[in-house]
Amino acid sequence: MFRYLCFFFAAAVILFSGCRSTVENNHRTAQELCRYMMQRTGGTFDGTMAVEPIHADEGFALKVANRQVAFYKFNTKYKKARAKIEYVDKNGFIYIYGFKFPAVSRGSFIMVDYEENPLKDKLLEAFNSF
Repeated sequence: MFRYLCFFFAAAVILFSGCRSTVENNHRTAQELCRYMMQRTGGTFDGTMAVEPIHADEGFALKVANRQVAFYKFNTKYKKARAKIEYVDKNGFIYIYGFKFPAVSRGSFIMVDYEENPLKDKLLEAFNSF
């Protein structure tokens, strides 16, 4: 019996090792992320972002080290939203109004235009821990 259990466990590990690991934070709001990022980076709220260009549900910007960094929330219950996040995961960028911006995802959220920020490491650390 133990041998079969070990075989099943090994097969499950192999089967799921190719799967993308995701963070389940679809229940979290953009406001929560905004407060969290401000506390962690010392940034200030810089306004809401238009969500139509990338088909997000919510968007906001922070001013961090005198540079704007944008954040978008997607509802991952929808296939198109999941595809957008997977695109960012695969390519490391997103197009907004035809312009290419570096981007990174964390569950249902995407952070855009952080790459040239002097506090890039702090931004990534905070975003990846949300």
